[in-house]
Amino acid sequence: MIVFTGIIAFATIGYVLVNIALWRTTRAAADAAKASADAAKVSADAAKKSADIDAAVHRPYLGVSALQRHNAFNQDMWAVRCCVKNYGTLPAAEVKTLVVIHRQPGSYGEGLFCRGCEILPQAELEGFLEIRVDADTRARLSRADWPMIANVEIKYLAPGGARYTHNAKFAFDRTTLDFRPETSETIADAD
Repeated sequence: MIVFTGIIAFATIGYVLVNIALWRTTRAAADAAKASADAAKVSADAAKKSADIDAAVHRPYLGVSALQRHNAFNQDMWAVRCCVKNYGTLPAAEVKTLVVIHRQPGSYGEGLFCRGCEILPQAELEGFLEIRVDADTRARLSRADWPMIANVEIKYLAPGGARYTHNAKFAFDRTTLDFRPETSETIADAD
């Protein structure tokens, strides 16, 4: 009976040692699985960030490439040329451009061009706005008595459905007798 008790004791010790080894192996496998899951999460986060960057980089970027008087300063009727350019990598759809030229006090006029058109990447669209500027106003502008401000608003749709608005402000410069850019900003419209 002592022999059987000894065998059972050795078997129990062997069983305990095997279970300890199995527990360590299971723990190592669980740690490896957790590390793999953590690495997969980091990889998924990096892929999402890359996709977000790609979406931000690959979209239309519309801006005003030019706002200029098209004819002589001393004429009563000015043709103001506005050029809208797509600096982005994707086309812009449903483009609507509004140009408003005003002074304090009063307004010279406004014009809407490019309603619902599409501008391809690196393409430029040109429109004109005619405003009446009499001799007295031209004299005040050249002396900088009155500021002349032009606001350009461009609304457009990017592929995927995101909508953007670009706002640019120009001031009439009495030294060049033409418009110079002052501010420019593009914002994503709220859905």
